Amino acid sequence: MSLSDLENHVLAYYLGHSAKEFSMTGRWFPHSELDFIFADKIKVDVRQFGKPAQDACKAVATFYLDYMIANGGFENKAQKFGGTMHQYEAEGFKAALVALQADNAVYQQAASGGDDFWPNAFAAVSGS
Repeated sequence: MSLSDLENHVLAYYLGHSAKEFSMTGRWFPHSELDFIFADKIKVDVRQFGKPAQDACKAVATFYLDYMIANGGFENKAQKFGGTMHQYEAEGFKAALVALQADNAVYQQAASGGDDFWPNAFAAVSGS
């Protein structure tokens, strides 16, 4: 799944803010519940950038969660009646986060972009 410019900015903002403090209990969750959790967390982070940024959160959350699952952020367990459950793995999650941050060009630009980077960047990609 590839992200639009707006979605990539939403992801980069989350990577630079709340993603760094994320942790959760070590119980098993279905993908849909984790998807909802991340969408909500990302939406809270970007609410200051308006409705277009908030509307992008569901797609960003799905991308982010799928990346974390594929890269060791969650342990996966197939259920005997179908489906897969996921359990947070702190060390794997941190490593996957660092790799995603290093791979995100917008995140890298923001690191040296100054105080006005995010408002200007969101205005440019959301058409406001």
